[in-house]
Amino acid sequence: MSQPQMPPQGSFQLPPHSNYPGAPTNQQAGGSKAKALLIGLGAVVLGAIVWGLLAYFTERIFVYVAILIGMGISYAMISPLRKPVAKAVLFSLVVPAILFTLLSLELGTIISTVMFMQRDMNIPVGTAISFVLEVLPTKDWLMDKNHLLTMGFGLLGAGYGFYSNLKRSLS
Repeated sequence: MSQPQMPPQGSFQLPPHSNYPGAPTNQQAGGSKAKALLIGLGAVVLGAIVWGLLAYFTERIFVYVAILIGMGISYAMISPLRKPVAKAVLFSLVVPAILFTLLSLELGTIISTVMFMQRDMNIPVGTAISFVLEVLPTKDWLMDKNHLLTMGFGLLGAGYGFYSNLKRSLS
């Protein structure tokens, strides 16, 4: 009967996988995705208010602000997750962050347009909202140059926000 061969004296044994620095365990890998989505919705509302009020008071749109809103929503969604964040968890939030960014910019456009209509046409809020909701989903509005620039730069901001958070979360 032979005995199992023993490693030579002074050999180094690797610790279990969970003891490697930087390797997330199952409990560390995620955090609460529901909390991330709720914080993302809060960022949507905040971004819409900022976008709408800035457009109303300056009577302009700023594509840099669209980028910042996209980055802010991405950061807000990743912030409740425990570090290090697993790639699968991080990538599962990319699509919601993009949709949340687009929603925020559209809601901000609705806010500013309603405020413009109230000021310029002297109509009640309800009438302005119903008119805006009839006009905004039309093909003319969706293909408007300013609208396309806003959405494009918002997507750029959301993508850049996730890219920078990806580098930071995985390191």
